[in-house]
Amino acid sequence: MRGRSVCAIAVVVVLAATSARADPIVLRPAASIEIVDPAPLDGAGLRLEVSENVALGPGAETRVFYEFAIPALRATRSPIVFSVFRRLDEFSECASLVPCPDLTRLDLFGYAGAGAITAAAYNAGVLLASIAALPGRGHTIRVDVTGFVNGLLAEHGGFAGFALRPGSIGALGASEARLSATPEPGSRTLLAIGALGALARRGRNGDTHS
Repeated sequence: MRGRSVCAIAVVVVLAATSARADPIVLRPAASIEIVDPAPLDGAGLRLEVSENVALGPGAETRVFYEFAIPALRATRSPIVFSVFRRLDEFSECASLVPCPDLTRLDLFGYAGAGAITAAAYNAGVLLASIAALPGRGHTIRVDVTGFVNGLLAEHGGFAGFALRPGSIGALGASEARLSATPEPGSRTLLAIGALGALARRGRNGDTHS
């Protein structure tokens, strides 16, 4: 009986320790902007607007940019995910398309940020993902960007920049961009597992001598 009660206590200890995970790290953009390239689509005459619409049509192309301060992610070994919410509402602009179709592809680019977005970021970055199976409005788009962010951290970069570019004719409304990671459980889990083994052995020894 004593051995069973000791093991029960040990199981409670392990469950408590394994549930004591570090809180997820969730970063919000330090800067965000929409950059509009009016027709002709040549990268000239760019203008910055406080909006988050990704669009491509005969009248313009718009790209959305986010920059995150990333030092808080330096210690994590967990996957790092970029996410952005696809808005439900109609687009405030649709690059002169009437009616305005939804994008069928969205391209995510990454670049080394500086904490402030300028027109120079319009063509910056490398392609991280081309998303053809886009979730519907009211859902979240998620992309694993672990390798890209860790590369910036290895070079002592302070900001990770992400650009949403249209991959097709149409538009997409974005909001609530996040960069997140869930750290692994701390060393308390390992200590608790060791305690479980020790308590179980003590319980067996107590049963043997009783």
